[in-house]
Amino acid sequence: MERTPAKEAKTEGLLPRARAFRRRRGRLDNQKDKQMATQQQLEKANQGSQKSLLSCGAMVAIAVYVVINLLCNPSFSSSTRVLDATTVRERPEESRKQGSWSFWIARNYLLSSPSPPVVLFGSSLIGSATFSADAATAKHWRDCVVDRRAITLENALRKTTGHKTEVFNASLPGSMASDAYMISKALFKADNKPRLVIIGVNPRDFIDNNLSAPADTDPFHFFAPYVALDQLSKKAFSDPFGWLDWAINENVALKRVRAKCLELAASLQRQVPAANPVCMTIAQRDHAAKKGPMQAILFASGEVKVGEWLIPYPMPFGFINNMREYQQRYKNPFPPLYSAEKSFFTSFLAYLHSLNVDVLVVSMPSTAPNRSLLPPQFWQDYRNYLSSRCTEYGAQLLDLSDDQRFGQYDYLDTVHLNGNGGFKLFSIIAEKVAQSPRLAAAIAPMKQPAELRDEVQTTSVENSWH
Repeated sequence: MERTPAKEAKTEGLLPRARAFRRRRGRLDNQKDKQMATQQQLEKANQGSQKSLLSCGAMVAIAVYVVINLLCNPSFSSSTRVLDATTVRERPEESRKQGSWSFWIARNYLLSSPSPPVVLFGSSLIGSATFSADAATAKHWRDCVVDRRAITLENALRKTTGHKTEVFNASLPGSMASDAYMISKALFKADNKPRLVIIGVNPRDFIDNNLSAPADTDPFHFFAPYVALDQLSKKAFSDPFGWLDWAINENVALKRVRAKCLELAASLQRQVPAANPVCMTIAQRDHAAKKGPMQAILFASGEVKVGEWLIPYPMPFGFINNMREYQQRYKNPFPPLYSAEKSFFTSFLAYLHSLNVDVLVVSMPSTAPNRSLLPPQFWQDYRNYLSSRCTEYGAQLLDLSDDQRFGQYDYLDTVHLNGNGGFKLFSIIAEKVAQSPRLAAAIAPMKQPAELRDEVQTTSVENSWH
């Protein structure tokens, strides 16, 4: 395209203006860049000051938290927590007339006056033998919640030794060896200790594959606030986070303040009690009996109350094959739990020895098919352990694990004894006590206490709230 002189003149006139426009635009861009840089510097400065304030605030908060814990620690020290009759009466379960099995064990023992001279420990293996036989002895139904005198064993001991004594049944369903330690450490003190402890043990109490650690049980959590675990705390939990949570709760005062606040809140949730909370109607008794004897013996988790868990009289005969259940419980005969439970049981024997309490350890009978679920190596280790620890701490051992005096008709299932088996078990135990001068002397009262009743307790109605 041909350029004319007029167009060239016009183009030359536009060039200076374009150059001026670009210069102005460049200056504006430079100003914007400077403004943006200044703004970024201000923002960085603000962020730095905010971080500094946050850091300072966090340090102040930590300092305040530490100071509050130091101030609260003398008032909420875990060492001051004691489980006694006063503590039991102040717990929220007392106002509700309802609580866990551990609460009822603690309540029944601590409100007994004087303290029972003989205490019977164990899991539902001891519980089934005791309640089934006691129903036949009393010729009356038994309430597993409050009928805690082992009257069949009392009668057997009186027959073999000539001494009238009182036996407290502290058995708990699913109780582990560690639970026996927790219960004894929380309940027994120099002024309320028994003179003789009889504990029935079974391999499940040490190796139950349904649990991973001693801290997995309800009794552990109920009694733990009242027990100084010390070195056993490292054995109680299956993972370091569980131990860390326990350590924080034990040593951080504000955590204990929170726990006490929760207890107080629970105590304010009172339920209106019945006119007579211990008595029950015939209809209520019949309804409770419909749960079935095995349910009553094995109990249930959670909270229970009087009249819910009854052992009927006469006790119906029957046998349940629970081999599949124990195949799972014994799947691994040497789980990590085994070592932990051994440590707790050793501490249990050591603590009773320190209190000068005599101990009889009874290795409980079970059927041959149930015993065959565990290899010979386990049985050898298990028996050697019980024998060596009993010798070390002056306890006596009665091994009935494969005793041929117990037949199939003595069992409710492959491990739990029925009434016939219970009578047989307590007769053998009473003979063992009578044959040992030391054990026999432990149940001989220094003077015949007037508090021991001649009549047999036959119903939970005899129990009263204090």
